[in-house]
Amino acid sequence: MSKTLRSIGAALCLTAALSTALGGCVGRDDATDEILHRLDTMQREIEDLRAGSTGSSASDGTTSSDSGTATDSGSSASTQAAPTDQAGFEAAIADLESRASDAVATADAVAVPSAPADRPQAYFDATRPLEALDDEIDRLDDQVEDAHRAKTIDRNTMWSLEDRLDAVDDQIDQAKDSLERRMGIDD
Repeated sequence: MSKTLRSIGAALCLTAALSTALGGCVGRDDATDEILHRLDTMQREIEDLRAGSTGSSASDGTTSSDSGTATDSGSSASTQAAPTDQAGFEAAIADLESRASDAVATADAVAVPSAPADRPQAYFDATRPLEALDDEIDRLDDQVEDAHRAKTIDRNTMWSLEDRLDAVDDQIDQAKDSLERRMGIDD
């Protein structure tokens, strides 16, 4: 994902540089603003896709001209209400653990295509659910830290919850590494 965004950003910067060189410095700020807006829009669309948004919320993110409020509400809707106490976090982590186990089992069952040219696409298709879970883990980890700062959970609880999140994250990372080795992909 970050390689894709870097590639898109590099292409957009090249476009801006060419626009500036051919059109002079007068339109530079407008071109830069337009490029940044397009990049933000693409990033929101990618985040919506990774979060498993429905088609309607993904289209809301693409047609929205504001600064991402549709994406923010779409992200919170895909993860339900953010937990704020220990019981809520434990339930959310238990759900993540279960879904991660299922996703890892599915990734382990993916057959390696016999044609080497088909392997990169098969790899990215197989890792997409794992990446989405990885993003959810990051968001939940941020929510745990926010709850600690808001004093709704204590430090020991935060550490305990983060340890469980780290274990799920490690499980997902191992599944991605296994897919890389089996598919012969260097990601």
